Amino acid sequence: SSSSSSSCCGYRVFPAAAAVATNSPNFSSHRPLLLPPASSSYHTRFRRLALRCCTRRNATTSTADVTSPLTTRRGGGGTREEGQAAVRGRRGRRLDEGDDECVPSAEDASITVRTLYQNGDPLGRKELGKCVVRWICRGMRAMASDLASAELHGEHPVEDEVRRRLGLVTAVGLTATGGLAFVIQAQPYLYAVPMPKGLEALCFKACTHYPTLFDHFQRELRDVLHQLQRQGLIPDWRATHSWKLLKEFASSAQHRAVVRKVPQSKPVHSGLGMDLDKARVIQGKIDDFVNRMSELLRIERDAELEFTQEELNAVPVPGENSDSSKPIEYIVSHGQAQQEQCDTICNLIAISSSTGLGGMHLVLFRVEGNHRLPPTTLSPGDMVCVRTCDSRGAGATSSMQGFINNLREDGCSITVALESRHGDPTFSRLFGKTVRIDRIHGLADALTYERNCEALMLLQKNGLHKKNPSIAVVATLFGDKGDVKWLEQNHVVEWGPAEVDGLTESGRYDDSQLKAISLGLNKKCPVLVIQGPPGTGKTRMLKELITLAVEQGERVLVTAPTNAAVDNMVERLSETEVSVVRVGNPARILSSVASKSLGEIVNDKLSTFKKEFERKKADLRKDLRHCLKDDSLAAGIRQLLKQLGKSLKKKEKETIKEVLSGAQVVLSTNTGAADPLIRRLETFDLVVIDEAGQAIEPSCWIPILQGKRCILAGDQCQLAPVIFSREALEGGLGISLLERASAMHEGTLATKLTIQYRMNDAIASWASREMYGGSLTSSPTVATHRLVDSPFVKV
Repeated sequence: SSSSSSSCCGYRVFPAAAAVATNSPNFSSHRPLLLPPASSSYHTRFRRLALRCCTRRNATTSTADVTSPLTTRRGGGGTREEGQAAVRGRRGRRLDEGDDECVPSAEDASITVRTLYQNGDPLGRKELGKCVVRWICRGMRAMASDLASAELHGEHPVEDEVRRRLGLVTAVGLTATGGLAFVIQAQPYLYAVPMPKGLEALCFKACTHYPTLFDHFQRELRDVLHQLQRQGLIPDWRATHSWKLLKEFASSAQHRAVVRKVPQSKPVHSGLGMDLDKARVIQGKIDDFVNRMSELLRIERDAELEFTQEELNAVPVPGENSDSSKPIEYIVSHGQAQQEQCDTICNLIAISSSTGLGGMHLVLFRVEGNHRLPPTTLSPGDMVCVRTCDSRGAGATSSMQGFINNLREDGCSITVALESRHGDPTFSRLFGKTVRIDRIHGLADALTYERNCEALMLLQKNGLHKKNPSIAVVATLFGDKGDVKWLEQNHVVEWGPAEVDGLTESGRYDDSQLKAISLGLNKKCPVLVIQGPPGTGKTRMLKELITLAVEQGERVLVTAPTNAAVDNMVERLSETEVSVVRVGNPARILSSVASKSLGEIVNDKLSTFKKEFERKKADLRKDLRHCLKDDSLAAGIRQLLKQLGKSLKKKEKETIKEVLSGAQVVLSTNTGAADPLIRRLETFDLVVIDEAGQAIEPSCWIPILQGKRCILAGDQCQLAPVIFSREALEGGLGISLLERASAMHEGTLATKLTIQYRMNDAIASWASREMYGGSLTSSPTVATHRLVDSPFVKV
């Protein structure tokens, strides 16, 4: 035949490629190269690979010579004429006469041989996946079995056959091409195994990679020979010619030349793309920071506990002649003149307990003897200490922390939300005992300490993990100037401003505010510090920034160190059309923003459901009273009541998830951001921390680790974090993240609002000179403003 190729059961048989395999009467050991049909997306690439193994000068073997033992994919046989007729009937396809023009020159083939897959590292599951690796194993096992079978039956000179199989002999005039010859010999065995669906690209990559094929062939040959030895067919698998020649070839210069390793770049961090050594340096800085901050938090915690104990010990014990039935008024002194305050309620008894929205544990206390509560300064949200006491009100050692949830309208009871849960021995000892509630200013909060420590632990463990959404933030705040420069050059981060349409023309914001807004809207800017001196419109600017971020499709988490600062931001955002939800202790949320709190929104959505719930509950309780004598019926009603309660809890959880997931902006305190209700949400696109200068750094990492980028707003020249321990203060716990980030990378991360709209210039100029290096200027609208000019002042 004059055709340069023939077809075989859907495969194409190339004489040039087949010529690499020395002809042999035993076709089971010598199959021509079978390539996928022309319809395959990889046909062209395989054809080029096969044809490049020879030159036009060497491609002289006739189709008849190659295909005389014509086979099917299952290895069947037939005459040449029958095979050709079958092929014409099934496919009717042949390569065009022009295909012969695709055969490269000898020089091209030599270049291909020298450059084809020189990296000596076999591809494994990480690069290929389990399915492709399994596909290779099956093909190489067939090839190894074929070779072992030939040696076992002694059908031909084994040593020559093995050498030919491993490419130790010259093939088609090409010398020192054992690797390429081996790859071609392996193709029929690989293509006899169906490719994993959808992984054809990886299969092509693997089946033409000599180190990978040789590595799998070596393993499979060892296993096949070892199996023959167990069956008693060979005395020692290590003594076989196949294995000896394989090991000889593996140590040969020819083999090493093919699998020589090429110089590779240093390993890179999969999340950042930077040099892995640099990433390790950053991780070392994180480890040092976490260890130092954890120790400082422990020192500060001890100081807080000591202060709290002193406050509790300062509570006076009633005298012998005092009336123990009346509550005690005592003084908590802070170095000021003592003033009588009603900060304590004694002689209380725990009446009932329940679980509030979000899992809060609510305990109802009532005054003994049905007395009314005394006049008290306690109010919802106050942090209190609940302790058992004797009949005279003297405190015992068992105590726990909580906050006032509400004061009942009947004037005889008070509800406290406690941190302890069912099963806590201290909690169980409250019931049946007389207790007292003391408001202690600066009460050590165990939950805040635990959440700060947890944030540090997560920072250390997941800070540079590739799945951490805030990885760019972590790398920026712990890397040096060179690291940040590298991130910028490789387009991981970007410090330029974003486009802000319409704001410039509106005239509502000055240049410094516009710059802060545009920088904050840049999605590639992982960290931005906005310093807002007094009166510069920081809160107003943040409201606009958050609104525009929502308009560009971002979900925002807004936090602050205090409830007052959070509620202030809620009030500002409530003026916009943005969907906001305030998460936190309902007792500490201002009434003016209560409608935006999670509890209020959920209760509104569940109002109809709860009415139906209460109706069914009342009906079941009524039925229960009428059938108390029927134990089985009563048990069934109690089970229905239990299921009804579970349905309410389930509905509450679903509604909470629905409300939070649908919110465009979620607001809470820094430590409140560790609430499971927030942590279970999807990653936020932007985290904004207002008044960040008043927060210790560990608390800032609670919200930061839940977002892709963060904005720190505040003023390090104003109020600093409150620290009890001088040792912790000197150790650096009083340095806020805002202050640290402002000084990093030569000020690249920071911008400042420079025009104030609050004070007369005579006042502002002093603050500007003493605190802000003269950068703060006064707006003309207030520069000459005097108190006497105010309409509310009379001279």
